[in-house]
Amino acid sequence: MPRIIREYRDEVKRKIIRTAFTHFLEKGYHGTTMGSIAESLGVTKPALYQYFPGKEELFAAVAELARDDFKGTLERSFAGRNLAEGSAALFDALLRYVPQFNGMYSEMLLLATRNERLRQILAEDRKEDIWVIERFIRRQQETGLVSKEHNPRVLALACDALANGLLMDVLMGMDKEEAKAVWVAAISQLTRVE
Repeated sequence: MPRIIREYRDEVKRKIIRTAFTHFLEKGYHGTTMGSIAESLGVTKPALYQYFPGKEELFAAVAELARDDFKGTLERSFAGRNLAEGSAALFDALLRYVPQFNGMYSEMLLLATRNERLRQILAEDRKEDIWVIERFIRRQQETGLVSKEHNPRVLALACDALANGLLMDVLMGMDKEEAKAVWVAAISQLTRVE
């Protein structure tokens, strides 16, 4: 396939994914149809099927886009900051994402039980997040800000679980500032150097 045609197809595919992303955010997985996406793009449904065999495959591509959009948030949160400042910045970033992505993320988790590609995307996403946290903890250990007695992987997994639990509590009505205060205090206590 000539390079120009391949570039055009890639650009069209990106446009489809971005449009679908908006639809899934606004209407959820079940409220979004291939027809509504096609209509927004000004194309026919069969044209969409030239790029994606079905809605689940398109949703998986949207999941990759969401991951890419969020990628780097962990790194940026901790860049040039100590543990307390970095963990507070990270929680602020997570709180900004929650209202926007919660419904879609919940549907992704449900669909991942029967869509292998989506399951792999979510597993890879979590693996990357854990690795970034673990790497940051190792750097903090090298500077003496976190005890070397702590296992960085276990601590990273605990941080991930704590963040997910607190974000769920926020969705259930917990005050955001209270959740952030609990997060910062817990991280401080988990990583305390005695």
